[in-house]
Amino acid sequence: MFSIFGTSKKSDSSDSSLPNTQFQQRSHSHEISAIASGPDLSTTLSQLSENHTAPLRIIDVSDGTKSLDASVTEFVKTHENPLQTAVFVIDGEKDSKESIICTTNDRDGGKTCLKFQDYSIELFKTMQRLEYFCSLPDDIDATYFECRKIK
Repeated sequence: MFSIFGTSKKSDSSDSSLPNTQFQQRSHSHEISAIASGPDLSTTLSQLSENHTAPLRIIDVSDGTKSLDASVTEFVKTHENPLQTAVFVIDGEKDSKESIICTTNDRDGGKTCLKFQDYSIELFKTMQRLEYFCSLPDDIDATYFECRKIK
């Protein structure tokens, strides 16, 4: 029998020099569920308040007086700092109309969050319209996106 390289070789079924091409596919769902135990927003708020003694303020703006777009635009403009790159955290419950946007560091060292009754994808789109780039943070346990102003 000829191999792909043109040399002749006898076929031997007991030849163990060939690598095993069988791969085992595993699901990571049991590992993921152990990490993300509980609602996404609760996990995010817990991660944001870890190792901080400064206050975490949550403002519920689901009363419908302003649109998500208007509320987020006002929130971002209020918390942008011209001296440093502003970073915002966004997250939402999967398949649910519940999302948040948080500052990462207020002037007093605390954090402020706005809570919405809208899908997180809408929050993501609004941040893109405001010229923010949102991506997963370096922390492998994080369940949220960090958004930074595109300069």
